[in-house]
Amino acid sequence: MPVPRQSVRAAIHDLVAEGELAYTHEHGRTFLEPSSDRAVGVGRRIPLAPPDRAVASETNDLLIRVRPGVSFGAGRHPTTRLALRAIEAAVNSFKKAEEITAGRVLDIGTGSGVLAIAAVKLGFSGGIGLDIDPCALAEARENVRLNGLEGRIDVSDRAVESIAQRFTLVAANLRLPTLVKLAARIALLVEAHGALVVSGIRTEESSEIEAVYGKRGFRCVGSAEEYDWAGIVMRKM
Repeated sequence: MPVPRQSVRAAIHDLVAEGELAYTHEHGRTFLEPSSDRAVGVGRRIPLAPPDRAVASETNDLLIRVRPGVSFGAGRHPTTRLALRAIEAAVNSFKKAEEITAGRVLDIGTGSGVLAIAAVKLGFSGGIGLDIDPCALAEARENVRLNGLEGRIDVSDRAVESIAQRFTLVAANLRLPTLVKLAARIALLVEAHGALVVSGIRTEESSEIEAVYGKRGFRCVGSAEEYDWAGIVMRKM
């Protein structure tokens, strides 16, 4: 039975009023989409929320403040959520707490900076977020500041090839061709027995990624899917 148009309009009105949906005006058209001014739950312990948004969270939740912007990584896309859940899983894959607290994270293609921020809030001592987009760099630095992590996370436009140190965790929410192209370099950046989190790939691309990185000493220890996207956790043997 068709839903009356008046009921649909009333429901939309309520969702907009509650901040769940918002109207976006672009190129002379108006769109209705999920609001960027609301909290987004990702993973078991990580809610994302705008700076001034009140959030009812559990005691052990690690709230991350992300200012809405143009950069990727506000938690609206499945690949961001998969990457954040994979980081949680990667943290849980370490047997000793000191492996995390003494370790550092590298986030390649950091966007909003949310993956690096999440990793540090989950226990890593600090890290680096890399991006070449000026907007992403500015927004990631602002989000680092909002979360009180200045001095612990360095947001940089350095090329990944220029990074010499090794990291306990490397996160890369990138598309398949880039992940394949960077495989050799990424393998060098992950320290022995470290973890690699990969997202940004389609479910049918997972086997190729596992094969490419498997040849470089990585073993898949966990994976998840959302819609047609996949996130993978690998450990370096």
